[in-house]
Amino acid sequence: MSIYDYFVQLRRYLLWQTNKVRTLERRLSVLEARLRELESQPRTTIERIEYKFDQLKVETLEGTLNIGIAPPGAGGTIEDFAVEPVKTVVPNPEPVLMRPIQEKVAAYLNSEAAETLKRLEQQYNRRLDDTYRQFILQDIARQTDERIRFYLQEKANQGYVPAGDRDETVENEIFQKVKADIEQSLDAFLKHLPSGEEST
Repeated sequence: MSIYDYFVQLRRYLLWQTNKVRTLERRLSVLEARLRELESQPRTTIERIEYKFDQLKVETLEGTLNIGIAPPGAGGTIEDFAVEPVKTVVPNPEPVLMRPIQEKVAAYLNSEAAETLKRLEQQYNRRLDDTYRQFILQDIARQTDERIRFYLQEKANQGYVPAGDRDETVENEIFQKVKADIEQSLDAFLKHLPSGEEST
């Protein structure tokens, strides 16, 4: 290879390289222009969002849901994608083991609780008529679901996850706690019931 051929080849390489550099410079200037255009547009800032789903209770859900923001030039505005708001009621789901425990508590209230109440009447020397007894047991029955939920939540906070629809051990454990609460409240009620308020 002669020196002339070397310089011809070097010149070709330099021309190719010069063209390549110019092409890259043009692309860079286009990208810089687009970057300046994007920087000049208003920004949407989203602060850190922390979700605590265990504390979330949704009873009704209504409004318009917009997913994302269309970039400029994408055609159409966000309003074009809006749908009519529809009121949606989200039911509060019952815990898995709730129903079997409710049934056990209801069976207890319909049978043994009345006997416990009569025994406590004798212990504290009080006399209640059947209507008053029924009123007391109905009042307690209205409060039992809340206690069952409390104990199920307590169990869940300890890391318990039911394997299926039934778990006899946990059902019995929570039933016994609710039963103890019922008996304790009956005891406290009769112990603090003034002598003149008993019904005969």
